[in-house]
Amino acid sequence: MKKLAIIFFLIFTFCFTLSAKEDFFSFSAGLSSGVPVYGRNSVVSTGSEIEKGNRVILGSTIAANLNVLKQISFYLGNDILWDITWNASDKSSKLHVSFPLGIKIYPGIGGLNAGLAYTLGFRADNITVQELGDYNAITPWGNGFKFQVEYNFAHEGKSKYYPSIGGYWNLMPRGNNSYDNLIVLYVAANF
Repeated sequence: MKKLAIIFFLIFTFCFTLSAKEDFFSFSAGLSSGVPVYGRNSVVSTGSEIEKGNRVILGSTIAANLNVLKQISFYLGNDILWDITWNASDKSSKLHVSFPLGIKIYPGIGGLNAGLAYTLGFRADNITVQELGDYNAITPWGNGFKFQVEYNFAHEGKSKYYPSIGGYWNLMPRGNNSYDNLIVLYVAANF
């Protein structure tokens, strides 16, 4: 019975490999930026109380893709979004880390796809504000979800190295009945 299951799995994998235009395995990595919307009980400091503060929101996204069909791709990745606000005396740094596991569906409009993923993640806070003092903590791990829309130029293109552009909304629970909403845009290289 085990031999039959292994043979069936190999044939199944081989057929899917032939039907996908992209490689059976592919990778993407890129840069992102976005807007974190913090829940009421989620953070000690949003950074908005820092007078005349500078703000930078940078991130990265990495994914390993399993392209089983031309219309379906499974992926496992890592998303990081770093929200930094500072002035001469105060700083607020919040690092969002999540690990999505999901699926992308291509409806047949070029490389346009929509994805849904289960995400597991946390946020690390490093805050020094005169009114609040020093605060360093990591939120509890949360189980959230990620919805994304992307255009992958490599999906229908002549080269597997064409880029992807997209955006996603990640809803992450942070404990205390509070959620962070991360709205992110990204550009990724495919290889």
